[in-house]
Amino acid sequence: MTERDAIERTAAPITIASLVEDLRRLGVEPGMTLLVHASLSALGWVCGGPVAVILALEEALGERGTLVMPTMSGDLTDPEGWQNPPVPADWKERIRATMPAFDPDFTPTRHMGAIAEAFRKQPGTLRSAHPHASFAARGTDAARITDDHALDYALGEGSPLARIYELDGSVLLLGVDHGNNTSLHLAEYRANYPGKRERPNGAPLWIDGIRRWVDVLDVDVDASDFPRIGEAFARETGETRSGRIGNAPALLMRQRSLVDFAVRWMEAHRGLPGAAPAATVRPLRKTDRDEWIRLRCALWPHHDPAELEAEAEETAIHLEATPVFVAEGPDGRLHGMVEVSIRDRALGCTTDRVGYLESWYVDPEWRRRGVGRRLVERAEEWARRQGCAEMASDTTPRYPLSPAAHEGLGYREVKRKIHFRKPLP
Repeated sequence: MTERDAIERTAAPITIASLVEDLRRLGVEPGMTLLVHASLSALGWVCGGPVAVILALEEALGERGTLVMPTMSGDLTDPEGWQNPPVPADWKERIRATMPAFDPDFTPTRHMGAIAEAFRKQPGTLRSAHPHASFAARGTDAARITDDHALDYALGEGSPLARIYELDGSVLLLGVDHGNNTSLHLAEYRANYPGKRERPNGAPLWIDGIRRWVDVLDVDVDASDFPRIGEAFARETGETRSGRIGNAPALLMRQRSLVDFAVRWMEAHRGLPGAAPAATVRPLRKTDRDEWIRLRCALWPHHDPAELEAEAEETAIHLEATPVFVAEGPDGRLHGMVEVSIRDRALGCTTDRVGYLESWYVDPEWRRRGVGRRLVERAEEWARRQGCAEMASDTTPRYPLSPAAHEGLGYREVKRKIHFRKPLP
């Protein structure tokens, strides 16, 4: 989001004082241990940017409180598992041999946002030593939370998440939804459900002053059902407090209650008949032709199938310029897709290079499971790498669910129920 965008959608400057007032109205109290996931762009125009947000959180928590944020660096993982994007097979050993070792003071965050990145650099903030899944903390219990972060099972019992659970801390989602709620990963580690499995990983670390590649073990996590879990928690327990901080929607809840609920939910729903298993989001392949045509027919049932077959052939030719990402289920079938391209301009956009969602579809039985979100986020990531600062998308009155779906992913209406845009962070 550009600064002009933020100003245009903010009625009055958002300040430290106004943020503190909003936080207290939501239920943030002095002395809390508070794990925060936040999006600066969602807040509107903040006088002082991420620094003001951090200072407001610290003022609301007071001298006895503890502020925690995720400061993860997922780019230090084993390249064998990289999908967004993958790297050539003959690069992987060289990457493992030369990737800089994790340094809590030097290694930046990845996809954590401007607030978390500023917080980890604030003097006096402590950061846990995990190369993939570190957390930063400041306040009364910062050392207890960040010390001795176990290398294996990064978000499990040896993690800062478990220490927050012991302290009966709270979670604040500020301008983001439960898809970003790392505490639900702790529930994944604790829950027993069919299909749960471990996966190997690795990271570059300093060992006795020498950089070494170290193998680690972890749980194969999946956040695709986290929004459903968050909705069920709010609906069934009534323990989620909702409000607004600045322009952003905000959710506040006790972490212990959420994790305990999520463990029960996962054990009741994950991997069982009738539950939607996880989907893998990946680029479309030429061998997907028949499944691709089926998805296109479902999206446009009134089109001539012969035309769609011809279009499938054309799509296969132009995948590099107009990539397609698909969601593949464990059954090998495709259950969703998104096409993305680059356009010189788009309605309501302020730049001359815009990422465009050409079409977007998820099978009805796979909706409300995070599949559409993952597809669109993959398309946005591709557009961001092409130098785009904005995304745009069209829909028609024929698809009544589409406006709400776009708005749920951060797109804002430009032309009523037809055209949407979204700045990329």
